[in-house]
Amino acid sequence: MQEANLWQCYGVGGWWAMPHRYPHLPAALLGLLEVGAWQGTSTELYRELEPYRVEPWPANPVALSLWLKHHAEAHGIQVEAHHTGERRVLRLARVANGLDSATIPPDNAAFWSFPTWAALLEALPLEQERLEEVTLIVDLRSSRIAQTIPAGWLFQVAERWAAQFPHAREVRIYRGEVEAVTVWPLE
Repeated sequence: MQEANLWQCYGVGGWWAMPHRYPHLPAALLGLLEVGAWQGTSTELYRELEPYRVEPWPANPVALSLWLKHHAEAHGIQVEAHHTGERRVLRLARVANGLDSATIPPDNAAFWSFPTWAALLEALPLEQERLEEVTLIVDLRSSRIAQTIPAGWLFQVAERWAAQFPHAREVRIYRGEVEAVTVWPLE
C-alpha cells in the first residue's frame, strides 16, 4: 500500500496503518478545485463529484461531509462551513502554497491562506512585488494578531513572526488594510 492511502488507527497493540475508506475522493475533490474555490451544500457537492466517482465512494452527502470534516485538511483541502439561516453551506479550496493558488475568499476581501510559515515564506519572494500593502493575520488558536505593512516588508515580518509564533494554526495575507475581527472573527 502507498503511504498516501494510509491513516493511523489505535488498536490492540498500539498504532497501526489502515487504508483510507475512500482512496479516490481526495483526487476527485482536488480535480474539482482546479478551477478555483467551490461553495454550496454537501448535497450539491455530492452531485458535482459524481463524474469523478470511483468505488469505494461515500454513500451519501452526510458521509461526504463527515469525510471532509475529518480528512480534507490532510489532503490539502481547506473547508469552511456556515449556516445561512436556511441551509448549511460548505466553502472548499485547495490549501494555498503560493499567492496564485485558489483560496477561499471571504465575502468582503480576497486573502491567501498558508497552513505553515514555511509555505508562506516559500511563496513570498515570487509574488510580493505585485502587492502594495498587505495585512498579515496569524491564528494562534485563542487569539489572532494582525499588522498592515508595505508588501516589501512582508518577508522580513513573516520571518520574525515565524520565530515568535512557531505554532500558528494558519497564516493569512489580505490585500490592503483590513480589520482582523471583521474579515476573520474568532469562532
